[in-house]
Amino acid sequence: MKQNRARKWGTALGIAAGVLVLLIAGGLIGWRLLIKYFTDQYYQKAYAPITLTAEGIGETPAEHHLADVPWIAASLPVCQSTSLQMIAAQQAIVQPRQYFDFLMGFTYGATSLPGVEFAPFGTDPETGFAVAAPYLGLVRRYYVTDDEALYLRALRYYLAQGYVVRLALDMGALYGTDEFLAHSEVLVGYDAAGFYYYETTCIAPATCEPGQRQPGAEGLYVPDGRLLDAVRSQARPLSYPWRYALTVFEPGPVEEDLEPVWKQDSQAMLGGAQYGPTMGADAVEALAERIEQRGTRSDASEIRTAMELTVQFRLDNAAYLRGAFPGDPDIEQAAALFDQAAASYQAVRDAVGDGIAGQTEAGQIAAHLRDAAVAEREIGEILLARAQE
Repeated sequence: MKQNRARKWGTALGIAAGVLVLLIAGGLIGWRLLIKYFTDQYYQKAYAPITLTAEGIGETPAEHHLADVPWIAASLPVCQSTSLQMIAAQQAIVQPRQYFDFLMGFTYGATSLPGVEFAPFGTDPETGFAVAAPYLGLVRRYYVTDDEALYLRALRYYLAQGYVVRLALDMGALYGTDEFLAHSEVLVGYDAAGFYYYETTCIAPATCEPGQRQPGAEGLYVPDGRLLDAVRSQARPLSYPWRYALTVFEPGPVEEDLEPVWKQDSQAMLGGAQYGPTMGADAVEALAERIEQRGTRSDASEIRTAMELTVQFRLDNAAYLRGAFPGDPDIEQAAALFDQAAASYQAVRDAVGDGIAGQTEAGQIAAHLRDAAVAEREIGEILLARAQE
């Protein structure tokens, strides 16, 4: 049950915040065409898609498998940054997952969505990949098509050219379950009937074991048809303007100015959207308000599981910032605030361990969450100031 909830938070990341803003605002008006127009506009602008063409896809051998990519599988719902960790490792960039979390803003901030009341993530992973790539000496290319035959050819072509191919897909469909789980996988090989992939998060419904395996490991296998179903199954509920997409990372210049990263991460912490999903510190405060209102009717188990993951991410963020920017007083203050927020979330976790006893305890839990929100808003302001320097 706990792992299923963790996967639901992974699903939250697959939903672009800007798109949801437009979907919800448009839904109130009831204009489906308007919703579609603005949704398409968001994806076109934010994702910078490139339409696949047959002219750009050459011949490929009957089968191929990459031998220079380690299989890194996490035990947490961190599929997006783990995907980038493996892609970077192919380029001899060996860093802990927290480094990629920072570059993508993946474990920074929070989100409140319908069906997922609180998730400790605050950025769209697709835009996070684009922000992170230049710091790895890479350029992100996001290719799209509605032609499944061309798509399968393109997957095999890029693999044969030596690229890791990253896919956004429905994990539920990939593993034959009914639950929609937005997810990120990396393809590392193919034969005539299907593809080999390295699972990024070995939690249900995946059956693999977390850990790191040497480059060239065979990985898991999926037939063409099921892979197509899984990719299409994510495109449909998220209203992508295309049926199939793939991402490859090509060599490019190395960026050193971290301004876009600081800005991205500060926005994740601060939130502040007027419409649609509640983001950042506002999402933390919204959770506090709901717990106060519901009291003993709150789902203590759901809250407990959410807090366990949030504590882990905030401690990870604090440790990364201290290690990456030693002696920087502002960033050390941000790290201290991450620790402070983690302590508040841990207090919530401890309080709901045996349920919420009554309104008094609900108020205490809400107070801990508001303390966390204050710390997270201060972190956002520190990171925003760094982006503006």
